[in-house]
Parts: sequence; structure tokens; C-alpha cells
Amino acid sequence: MKNRICEVYSLCEVATTEAEKLYIIDFTERTMSARKVEIHTKIPFIPETTTEMDGLTLNNATSLSVDHVIFDDCQFKDEKGLQIEHCECCLFPSSGNEGCWIMFVEIKDCKPKNIAVYKEKCKSQLVSTIQDFRKHNLISDTNKVHAVISFPRRNKTAFNEMIVGDLIEQTRLFKEHKIYFVATNKMAIRDCQILEPVL
Repeated sequence: MKNRICEVYSLCEVATTEAEKLYIIDFTERTMSARKVEIHTKIPFIPETTTEMDGLTLNNATSLSVDHVIFDDCQFKDEKGLQIEHCECCLFPSSGNEGCWIMFVEIKDCKPKNIAVYKEKCKSQLVSTIQDFRKHNLISDTNKVHAVISFPRRNKTAFNEMIVGDLIEQTRLFKEHKIYFVATNKMAIRDCQILEPVL
């Protein structure tokens, strides 16, 4: 999968890790855009402090080999060359077989009171990115597509109903987009086929 992604999105770089934990961190607001989203294997500190940075944690207890791509702002364009809104990054098993999961992430390091402002935009950015991947045949019908929305400064790890809605709304979103939406700050890899939120 990673070779096909690099062919379509020439600005992207794919990195691989087998770390037991991955931390997806959005430094944008705290560095005034000097740094953006980064993926770490150890929890980084808030810049110029000794306080751990809040982020999305991906548990990988089996040390599965995982590829990850952080998207550049200029990568997604429509037929007219205009930028398409997109999410931050995607992760997937390095084996990249057709039945595997692929996780797209939109992370907003904002104050909890601002979550309502961003929640619809997060969904829209994820759908737009996934549609572009499908347009380029980077995702097959057998891939389990997860769209993870993370608000790291919210203390609870799972807050699905606040962002994605109840089970009826989640079912509607899946039928409409064939995407498993989840709002959480913790996910866990079980194997190549199973990725789930930590509740």
C-alpha cells in the first residue's frame, strides 16, 4: 500500500515502526505553526516545558509493523489544482493486505470548550481524504476504514456521542461513507484486521 500512496501523493513520506506505543501529537497551536502534527514513539513534552504533551495514543502491544504517513498541506488537489481539505495522517499495517485496517486521523489540540466549533469540520476533512484515497484506488472494499477524531485536551479517552452521535447516527455515517467513525484519544491495534478504541 505504501508504494501506491507515494506514487499518488509524491510529497508524502512513509515511515515504519514496530513500537508498542505511538503518540500522534499536534504541535500547531502550541508552536504558532512552527511545528505541525508529528508521530512519536515516546511521549514528547510541550515545547519549552517538562510537561508531557497531550495526544492520540495508539497501543501496539503485539509490535505489529505499522506504516504511517503525515499529509502535507499541498498534497490533496482537485482536477482544477485547488486544494482539497484533508485530515492529518493515516496509519496501516505494513503488510498492507486487502483485509487490513487503515486509520485516518484528524486531531485538534484545542481547549475542550471549542470542540463543538470543530467537530463537523473534522468529519468533513476525514471524509474528503478517504474519498480521495478511494478515487485513486488506494483503499479496497475489503479494507476496514477507521476515521479517528481526537481532541487531546479532553480528559476522557472516548467521547463518541459528543462528536459522532449515538449508535443510529454512527450507523448512518457508516452506510453513507463506509467508514467507522470514532472520537477518542486512545486506540489499540489487536492485529492486521482489528483496530479498536480504548474505552
